[in-house]
Amino acid sequence: MKPVNNSKPVANIFDDEFKNVKKAKLGTPAKDSSNISNTAKVYDRLDKFLNLGRPDRMDVSDLSEAEKKEFIKMLADLLKRGIVGYEILEVNGRPEKHFIVNQIGNERIYGAKLYKKSGYYKN
Repeated sequence: MKPVNNSKPVANIFDDEFKNVKKAKLGTPAKDSSNISNTAKVYDRLDKFLNLGRPDRMDVSDLSEAEKKEFIKMLADLLKRGIVGYEILEVNGRPEKHFIVNQIGNERIYGAKLYKKSGYYKN
């Protein structure tokens, strides 16, 4: 960075320093952005699918064709980012949500059983 001298206002110093930096245009998505459905039904089905302890997680029969396409698109995006799913584990008698990637090397939840209290997975 250039030393500050009294001949230029501070704003001009920053303009000179950052004039070659590309500026983001309004309305363009950020690099790490993801297209998320505005359909609550698709989002809810995706959340249920990622819960690896749900017995009915693979059922998408209640979605329309457009919703199924949106579901697959969102799921593919999450899988590309390394999101595999999560489990609700019983730790000290209470349910806790743990993502699969967090289980590796986590001694606290080693050997914890799936939380299967009756009525927990019912709507």
